[in-house]
Amino acid sequence: MNILNRKHRVHLSIKDRYIRFVESGKKHNLLAYGQKSLPNGVIVEGQIKDRETLELIVEEMVDQWKLKGKKVSFCVPDSTVIVRTIHVPNDVPDHELNGYLYMELGHSIHLPFSDPLIEAVPLEQTAENRDVLLFASRETVLNEWTELLKGASLKPDIADLSMLSLYRMYYHLGLANQDEHVLFVQIGLDAFVLSVFYEHKPVFSRHYPLEFHEEHYELSKSRSGSDFYAWMGVVNELTSQSQDITMEIERFLSYYRFNLTKGKHHIAKIVLSGDHPCMETFYKDIHTAIEVSVQPLLEPLFQTKKGRNIPPVYAECIGLALK
Repeated sequence: MNILNRKHRVHLSIKDRYIRFVESGKKHNLLAYGQKSLPNGVIVEGQIKDRETLELIVEEMVDQWKLKGKKVSFCVPDSTVIVRTIHVPNDVPDHELNGYLYMELGHSIHLPFSDPLIEAVPLEQTAENRDVLLFASRETVLNEWTELLKGASLKPDIADLSMLSLYRMYYHLGLANQDEHVLFVQIGLDAFVLSVFYEHKPVFSRHYPLEFHEEHYELSKSRSGSDFYAWMGVVNELTSQSQDITMEIERFLSYYRFNLTKGKHHIAKIVLSGDHPCMETFYKDIHTAIEVSVQPLLEPLFQTKKGRNIPPVYAECIGLALK
């Protein structure tokens, strides 16, 4: 049995309120999935604040779904990631981009943390310089998660970003068009992320916090043993939050067209996903208020090998499994 399970992998998505996984086998077959809720204050903006409680929850997840000893890929928490476009001289070759960006830290490049891990993606080139998309995450946060997963008898070996994993799934479904500027909107319980892809590359991303009031939600458990938050607040509170999100999206559409691209480009499509329990309400409000086409990823799109539908909140985990 151990020999048969060696090719099984676990793919984790980490949020302040949830940790969820999908297990895959040979040829990207999806085998199992599950999630655990996280009490308030255990993870705050992607950083581990209550390590002891988190260790117990992860160990419980590993035991419940028999994940011990398996290799793990995981999405770095969105709130610990910076995505920024940087101008780089044309004479810097691709293989030296990361080194150049590290050298410019504290000079032409300023980040809100002192321990960045940096990756660079080449974008457009002009006669004067080239644009490079900089991804930066905190090394201490990555190391903390790696150590915690190892302590739970897992073998972490790949770290990714949620927006890249989501786009990978979207591309796999045959929905991606490289000529379109597509805005991905990922809405969670206490934050949402806007990211733009063009020509199959990310060109922009921004993380927005949302107010989370614990009394507005009720924690429930599914038949499979997964935890989930159900909305228990009043309609006015939900309407207000939905309006705030819609307004930020409208502002961003204008900012992207007239500031970031100087009127040259516009968002052609919005792709909506997330694990907030009121995603259908958000979809209706965004679809009604905004003229741009909205494509919701709110229905099961994948099944396990045994034919069981995988809920859409596992989209990022599925994207990791497709890597």
